[in-house]
Amino acid sequence: MNPPIPYAFPVRALRRWRDERLRLAADESGGWRATFHFEGSTCGNIPFALRFEVGLDAAGILRELRCAPEPTDGGHARMCSYLEDSERLLAELATQAPLRGRPLTDVLTWNPATSPAGCVCAPASRAHKWLAVLQTLHFALHAPAGPAPASAPTPTNEQTSTSPASATRLSAS
Repeated sequence: MNPPIPYAFPVRALRRWRDERLRLAADESGGWRATFHFEGSTCGNIPFALRFEVGLDAAGILRELRCAPEPTDGGHARMCSYLEDSERLLAELATQAPLRGRPLTDVLTWNPATSPAGCVCAPASRAHKWLAVLQTLHFALHAPAGPAPASAPTPTNEQTSTSPASATRLSAS
């Protein structure tokens, strides 16, 4: 029997995030496109939603990492750092790409300074969200009953069924 994978989050949380917050689709090149829906709150308890997008090539290398407020969200504009300098925060969200160019498996040993705050005002809170997103993606692709590896034949359209081998819509909490 293989030893358990050393995730920073409980498997129960990863399973829930995979099932409720993650959308995963195989692409034409044998890689994956993932979208993770994050719901957080400001220090004033104003809810907001972010969209994390990840592109993983057929070799398992993280090629694209982006984060931005969901198009219909207005709550992000109530975060402290947004009120202080909205352009800076949005630029940091758009460009912070931890582990870009590295294998997804590196997320298992990545140990950034993190803060579980519900917002993304500080680098440590953004690192915490990225750690959750990337470990959820790893869990979705590598845990038992996850999608087939990128090298296996897979459909090129977005998977939408609820079977374990399909892409799923995940919610992060």
